[in-house]
Amino acid sequence: PVLDTLLNFSPTVFFVALLPPIVFNSGYHLKRTLFFRHLSAITLYAVVGTTVSTILIGLMMYGVVSMGIAGADFNPSFAELLTFGAVISAVDPVSTLAVFQQKKVDPQLFYLVFGESAVNDAVSL
Repeated sequence: PVLDTLLNFSPTVFFVALLPPIVFNSGYHLKRTLFFRHLSAITLYAVVGTTVSTILIGLMMYGVVSMGIAGADFNPSFAELLTFGAVISAVDPVSTLAVFQQKKVDPQLFYLVFGESAVNDAVSL
């Protein structure tokens, strides 16, 4: 019974108990002046980048499905392909940000990448 409990991790526990402190910590330690100074570039990268990536991935997947490469049984709608594109477009640059922090790169670059990743997740939803 204990092993089953450990192996069956509840998504509710993750979203209600573990995720909010992580998000709060990121927002609390955010240097607001740098973030808001670059808000227009961050928003441009997140909105335009995610939208273009979603559409391109959806179109490429549509081409793959139309050519029959994906298999005869796989017939998703174009809306499903765009949804897949949105999910794939929302990348999380945790490792990039960790390297940036370790190498002490320019704070402007760090906050452009950090801000884009934060807004990118919201745009994808």
